[in-house]
Amino acid sequence: MSTQPQGVPFTIDIPLEKVHLLQQKLALATLPDELQDAGRDYGVPLADIQRLLARWKDGYDWKKYEKHLNDELLQFKVPIDVEGHGLLNIHYIHKASPVPGAIPLLFVHGCK
Repeated sequence: MSTQPQGVPFTIDIPLEKVHLLQQKLALATLPDELQDAGRDYGVPLADIQRLLARWKDGYDWKKYEKHLNDELLQFKVPIDVEGHGLLNIHYIHKASPVPGAIPLLFVHGCK
């Protein structure tokens, strides 16, 4: 009998209210002027940020990509006790490699 916690299947389901709230916040965003000839020395160029902001606000079909991720990836959550932080509910994707003997990878993110 294993004492390791078992993963529980997980499906991405972002409420439309949260998507609409994000779109409202993006519509209210104010961006600074860009420094002349700064390149990438001070971060991402303003034009790139403006393009991304417009895409996320008006041109990104959140539910379409949510469905795509849910259809393509086996997702799970598993509780892991982390010293100093307590029990964390870790989200992970199980995707086996078609390459025999491939080294498993673990990507961890900080989103709740």
